[in-house]
Amino acid sequence: MSSLYESIKSWEFKPYRRMGVTIDEEMFYAKVLARFVDALIPKRVLDLGCGNCLFTLVLKSTFPKIEISSLDLWNDEMTIGDVKGYMKGVDANIIQNLFPLPFREGSFDLVYAPLYFYNVTRERRDELAGEVYRVVKPGSFAMIIDLEIVRNLRKSFMKVGFKEVNYYANQGVFFSLMQKSAPSFSS
Repeated sequence: MSSLYESIKSWEFKPYRRMGVTIDEEMFYAKVLARFVDALIPKRVLDLGCGNCLFTLVLKSTFPKIEISSLDLWNDEMTIGDVKGYMKGVDANIIQNLFPLPFREGSFDLVYAPLYFYNVTRERRDELAGEVYRVVKPGSFAMIIDLEIVRNLRKSFMKVGFKEVNYYANQGVFFSLMQKSAPSFSS
C-alpha cells in the first residue's frame, strides 16, 4: 500500500456508480490522473461526475494548491452529506449539480470526468461535450477517463473542437487528454 492510500483510508469510502470499479481501482485511476495533472500544472480544475470524490481527494492530497470544484447529483445511494464527510478538512468546492454546467465560459484549466460518460446516451454526448468545451479555457484541457469499450465517445469531444493530445489505456480504462485550441490571432 502507498502512503497516500493509507493516509486517506480509502476503505472507508463507498463505491459510487462506477460500473463495478472497486475503491482500490478508483484509487489506482486517480493516481494515474495525478501523473497527468503533475505535467499540466492546472490552477482551476473541475471534477465532473465526481461520485464519492475519491479523485478529488487524491488530487487535493497530492496538489493542495489546486482549486477543485466537484460536481455530481447525489441521491439515496450516497448523499452530498456523505461526500462532505469524506472531504472533511479538505479545501474543495462540492456542488450538487451537473448539466448545464453552472460556470462561466473558460472557467477551468482542466475538466476531468472519471467514469461518467459511459452512462450518457450517444444522443446526449455531443451536447454534453459542448458544455465541457464551453467551460475549458482556450489552450487548456479536458481528460476523459472511461471504460475502453466506449472509447469512441472521444469523437463527441473532437466534434465540438477538442484535439486529442494523449491517449493511455490501462486495465480496461482509457485516459484521453483533449486540448481546446487556443484562439488564433491574425495579423
